[in-house]
Amino acid sequence: MKLLLLLPIAFVSPLLWGQISLDQTDMPSVGDYIPRKSDTMTVLPGPGGSGPNQVWNFTTLSNYVITENTTVVSVASTPNGNQFGSSNMAMTNDNASYLYFNKNAQSFSTQGFSGDLLGTGVINAVFNPDLTLHQFPRTFGSSFSDTYVIDIIVPGAAINPLVSQIRFKRSSMVHDTTDAWGKITTPHGTYDVLRIHTTETFTDSIWAQPIFPPTWSLVSTNSDLTNSYSWVGKGGKLAIAEMSFDTLGLPKIFKWTELPGIGVGLEESSVDILEIYPNPCETVLTMRTQEKKVGSEFSIMNALGKIVSTGVITEVNQSINIAHLAPGSYALCVGENHQRFIKL
Repeated sequence: MKLLLLLPIAFVSPLLWGQISLDQTDMPSVGDYIPRKSDTMTVLPGPGGSGPNQVWNFTTLSNYVITENTTVVSVASTPNGNQFGSSNMAMTNDNASYLYFNKNAQSFSTQGFSGDLLGTGVINAVFNPDLTLHQFPRTFGSSFSDTYVIDIIVPGAAINPLVSQIRFKRSSMVHDTTDAWGKITTPHGTYDVLRIHTTETFTDSIWAQPIFPPTWSLVSTNSDLTNSYSWVGKGGKLAIAEMSFDTLGLPKIFKWTELPGIGVGLEESSVDILEIYPNPCETVLTMRTQEKKVGSEFSIMNALGKIVSTGVITEVNQSINIAHLAPGSYALCVGENHQRFIKL
């Protein structure tokens, strides 16, 4: 259920030092493009303190940093948008899987997700009820709780040829507290923020229905509790920063947003830009970078990490012929910057 990792979604940054308040104008809108980075094996010690006037410095990184850009699109433009009728926007980072959202003056919530999340074909997982991500106005000290249920049935043959169907159900309670405000520094810049502490208590149950006899049997039930933190601010899109933890309670993943021109004292010229489109792509991929990158080398790696193509950047908007590549998943790399794409 990889897209569940996207649920701690929160939103970006100001120019004044002090307490702030978020409303729907600070949420994303259709057409937004949000460049992000993810340190997947972070060496950061933890989320830091709570309360007023906090200072967080999260600039120490591991060697496992990847690019995870998010695009906000209309519901109608997605393959299965008709399954999410109460949504007014969708988000994707691969143009294949989508999260669906509803933004209004009172709240920002998610209605579910669509995509081949289990390797068994496209799943339309509609949350019942919706999950609230923000109540407005969001201020220091505000808190709320909400519940959601995912209940889906998928073909079982991809997992076991003797299994007809598999049913997955998650029942979850989420508690959200805005527990701090202050200033955060990420590898991209410094921002005035609110910090959100989110705890989720959930139970996952899995049933299997064999080809014969065609009766459902409970396979497993598992309950757990997770914690995550996000730092949010005025005028942004996704969280300025997010931190999630492993099963031992240690920081594992640290994500941050790299929108140009929103940090405190941030110079846009210091931002490394790498964008590619269209994605998925069949023949010619366009790479957009900066003038300072002209003359640098780029490479394309396959899913196994093997370099399958190289070249030199000759212009800020450069066409790259990928017709010779076999269909599959690849990464375009310029220095430490990576963008994943699908070759059709």
